[in-house]
Amino acid sequence: MKNNVFIIFYHKILPRWGHSKAVSTFKWEMSILKEHFNVITLEDVYEYLTTDKWPDKPSVVISFDDGYLDNYVYAYPVLKQLGLKATIFPISSRIIKEDIKRPTLEDYWQGKVSKSQLHKPKTMAEANYEFLSTGRSEDFLSITELNAMKDVFDIYGHAKVHAKVFYSEEIIDFYDGENGHWSNIYAYGYSTDFSQLDEPKIGYPLFPDRNNLAVRRGYLKKEVKEFINSLGECFFNRKNWKEELKEELYTNFRSFLDFETEEKRRERVKKELTEAKQELEEMIGEKVRFFSYPFGHYDETLVDIASEIYDASFTTEKDIIRKGQNLQKLPRIEIAKDFPAFLSKIIKFSFK
Repeated sequence: MKNNVFIIFYHKILPRWGHSKAVSTFKWEMSILKEHFNVITLEDVYEYLTTDKWPDKPSVVISFDDGYLDNYVYAYPVLKQLGLKATIFPISSRIIKEDIKRPTLEDYWQGKVSKSQLHKPKTMAEANYEFLSTGRSEDFLSITELNAMKDVFDIYGHAKVHAKVFYSEEIIDFYDGENGHWSNIYAYGYSTDFSQLDEPKIGYPLFPDRNNLAVRRGYLKKEVKEFINSLGECFFNRKNWKEELKEELYTNFRSFLDFETEEKRRERVKKELTEAKQELEEMIGEKVRFFSYPFGHYDETLVDIASEIYDASFTTEKDIIRKGQNLQKLPRIEIAKDFPAFLSKIIKFSFK
């Protein structure tokens, strides 16, 4: 086995098998990493890339995105029990700004609570939509919980808005009540914060979307919304209403989105990244040196701005860490919920 270095990342850890990684499977995976690898930190990775040092054993970084409560309830006790370090990239806006500390798996092991008293995680879509629609979701960490994990977790940035927006006028579908992304409520809004959201309505066009930081944002024109809202319920009961609506829109409108200028985009991105970093540093009382791109999306403009604010940034591109890599485009490997996929990736990137 070569002395490869790579970074893996998770999102949610569940009490049992389901929509994400089960804690029993997670513990099994962590035990394998402990036995066969050096489990290192992002600070170690940065040192390897900026000096002539390199590990004498295959090495891996364990990381988590978004800042879900289940990372504290289920992942943190397992990592602590095994003596492993990890990294978490919380979304600064999602963190609950209160002194709340909910029971963990360790409390269950000690007989302080029953399993039924432990947090039951929502899906990522449910948690993020709940935050966008109400301004709060109990599925995310509190400041107190985030700080309580610092003996195991290093804490770094994952921006503030963390939502997809439209960047191309190509109509790829229409919202029909069952499709679209959880962040469409933000994409159809008109603000760069969370003050002017707009729930998608049946018939709203769906366009190609990406992380709000990675594109010049396009806002759906109000006149297009008004036209669609004027059609009435009967129109949407037609069998081929999507085809008919697409033809109507292309007939009646020369364009569908109003795009921000490149200058406005740069101002917006720099403001969000700066504010998110400052907010997180105030919460944890430590410097935030590293950043992971929301959804893994980035372009050269975002890379350029991130390089002014962070020492290194991380993508979701599947590769090992190599000398000479761009410090603002470092790869990470997402781990699926099933154990065979974990094992396959660990083996693949150990020998790549």
